[in-house]
Formats: sequence, structure tokens, C-alpha cells
Amino acid sequence: MIIVEGINHISLPVTNLKASTQFYSDLFDFEVIDDSSKEYVYMTFDPIQVKLIKVDKLEQTYKFPVVSFAMDVDDFTEAIEEIEEKGIKIEKGPESTDTGESIVIKDPDGNLIELYYQG
Repeated sequence: MIIVEGINHISLPVTNLKASTQFYSDLFDFEVIDDSSKEYVYMTFDPIQVKLIKVDKLEQTYKFPVVSFAMDVDDFTEAIEEIEEKGIKIEKGPESTDTGESIVIKDPDGNLIELYYQG
């Protein structure tokens, strides 16, 4: 058995590092921790790190969220309001799940991002 201690980072392919860094910073308050490369940017929302990796084009568009962010119900409601204020289209939801509610939005490259609260 291989014993791991956790996840180091989540990688997301993006075609425009600047636009994606701005999106995740403005909407989710991610903090840039390393933007010294032209090929990637590391961001964090403690304790999780996200690595935005520059690609020339996305090879595949996923029909499911590449990441799901957990929230409490009050933050979920406020997030919907902020998303609407910023003119970001809600691709799916709000919809009830077996244990809560979720919405799905897209980042600048079309990666599906789920916001979810467990009720």
C-alpha cells in the first residue's frame, strides 16, 4: 500500500494565465503564491493549492465539474448573488442534491466549477 499524507495541488488547464488568475482571485479570493513562470501559476485557498497550467488549447471539454467547492448555506446564497452581479452565467442549478444544493459555473476556459453546500 502506498501511504499518502494529502493532496499537494489540483491542476487546471487554462489558455490564458492572466484571465484565469484574475477569475479565481476575484471570485474565490485565491491568493497567488507563485507566478514566476510563463507556464503556470500556483494559487492557494488555504490549505489547498491550485496550479493553473497554460496550454495552447483545451484538448477536451468535460461534461462534469473539474472541481467542487464546499460551502455553508449562507455563503452559498451570497455566492449566487455575487455570481449574478458579476454577470457570470450559472450553467446548472441551483438544484437540490441528495444532501444539499449546488450550482455549476464556467471559468474563462470553460472548465466547469461546482459550488455545493451540504444541508
